Amino acid sequence: MYRLSTLAKMAKTRKIQVTLEESQYEKLAEIAERDGKKLAAVVRESVVQYCLGPESRKAKRQALKALVAESAPPPKEYADWEREYSEIKSEARSSRPGQRPGR
Repeated sequence: MYRLSTLAKMAKTRKIQVTLEESQYEKLAEIAERDGKKLAAVVRESVVQYCLGPESRKAKRQALKALVAESAPPPKEYADWEREYSEIKSEARSSRPGQRPGR
């Protein structure tokens, strides 16, 4: 029996067709058998690792660079920064409708 989360994940997938050389297919099939996985799982993991992973890391790095470029200089005293951060966080919590204090 499928769990609800498994069905939800399946509903969000898309099927594609890829043509491989015979040697490529055989190597992937060997990897799948060795690792006890389906061939499709090996292909999906490869796409994530070699295509999507670097793109994700690149996007995160660009976002971090933009954040650092826009940020204020570091505080001279950590205690001052911590106090100010706590005050801002507390104000944000208290301004949320329906939010209980301390949560």
